[in-house]
Amino acid sequence: MFYNLFVSIRHGEEVGDNPWEYATTAEWAVSSPPPLENFTGIPSYRDGKLTFRDEHEPAADGGATAEASAATDGGTADASTAAGTGAVATGGALPETDLPATAVETESEPHADHASFWPFVICLAGFVTFLGLSGLDPGSLSLTGFYEGTFALGGVMSAVGFVGMAQESFYVPEPTMSEQWPFGDVENMKLGMWTFLGSDVVLFGGFIGSFLFLRVANGWASWHHLIPEDHVVLPGLINTYLLLTSSFAVVLALVAAHKNSKWGVVGSLSITWLLGVGFLVNKSIEWLHLFHIHTDTFPEGWNLGTNVASSTFYLTTGLHGAHVIVGLVMIMYMIPRALRGAYLGDDQRSIEYFGLYWHFVDIVWLFLFPLFYIL
Repeated sequence: MFYNLFVSIRHGEEVGDNPWEYATTAEWAVSSPPPLENFTGIPSYRDGKLTFRDEHEPAADGGATAEASAATDGGTADASTAAGTGAVATGGALPETDLPATAVETESEPHADHASFWPFVICLAGFVTFLGLSGLDPGSLSLTGFYEGTFALGGVMSAVGFVGMAQESFYVPEPTMSEQWPFGDVENMKLGMWTFLGSDVVLFGGFIGSFLFLRVANGWASWHHLIPEDHVVLPGLINTYLLLTSSFAVVLALVAAHKNSKWGVVGSLSITWLLGVGFLVNKSIEWLHLFHIHTDTFPEGWNLGTNVASSTFYLTTGLHGAHVIVGLVMIMYMIPRALRGAYLGDDQRSIEYFGLYWHFVDIVWLFLFPLFYIL
C-alpha cells in the first residue's frame, strides 16, 4: 500500500477534481478538498443530469424564484410561490414555465459555519485522560507519578474543551429544500440527542451482550462461583433508588421551568446533582470493599483482573458510572446559568434535552442492576 502511495506521488499522473469520465453525481461535483459550503447553487437533476441553479434568480414569470423551481423530483412548491415572495420547495414537481432553461453556477449565501477546534481538544483530552488511567492499580484504584499527573491534565483539558464547546453558538438553519419526514416536527437539537442516545444503546448493547455471551459460555449457574459472597444486592438497590429519585428531580426542574420558577429549577437541578454524587459515592464504597476482601477463594481481593466475572462487572458498571459523571458535569454547567434566569418559560428545552440523557442513564441502570446483582 505504501509503495503504491509513494510511487503514485512521485510518478502518478496529475488529475483534476473529477478523474472519472462518466461520474456525474454530486460527490464529484466539488473541488478536492471540498470547500466548507460544498455547492455553488441549489443541486437539481431536473434536466437529467446534475446542475446548480441560482437560488436568487427570478423565474420566467417574474414571480416565483429559482429556489422554488429547484424543487426535487416529485415535490411541490410552497403556496408563497404564487404570491411572488420566493417559495420553499417541500418535495414536488413544478410547472415547466417555472424552471430556468439553463443552470447558473453562482455563489449562494453562506450557511452557518460550525467549523470548530473544540471537538479536537476534547478528543486529545480523552487520549491524555486514558493514558493516565492506563497506570491504574486495579487493586487499589490508585495512580502514581506520571500517570497521576497525566490523568489530572486530561481532566482539566476535558473540562476546558466541554465548556468551550458549550459556549459556542450552535444555530442550524432548518432545511428548506429537502424532505424531513418523519422528523419534520422534531427540532435539530432534540433529533441530535435522540441520535446520540441511539448510538449509546449500541454501546451498552455491546457490553451487555458480551456479558451475557460470556456468562452463558461459562454456565449460567456456575458463574456465581466467580463472585464473592460480599457482592450483595443492597448497594445496587440503594443506587437504584438514588437514580430513580434523581430522574424525578429532573422532571420537577422541567415543571419549575414551565412555571417560570428560577429557584425551583435551581433546587431541582441541585437535588439531581446531589443524588448523582450519592450514587458515585455508594458505588466507590462498594468497589473499594470488593477490592480489599480477603477470603480463601479470593485472597487478593476481587478486582478488575481477578476473573471474567469481575472484569465484566467493573467495565460495564464503570462505563455507566462515567455517563453519570458526564451528567453531573452538565448539571454543574446548568446550575450557574439557571441562577442567572436561564431555562425559564420557552427556554426550558435545554432541561428537556438533558432530561432525555439523564433518564437514559437511569434506564440503563435498570438493566444492569438485575443482571449484576440479582440474577
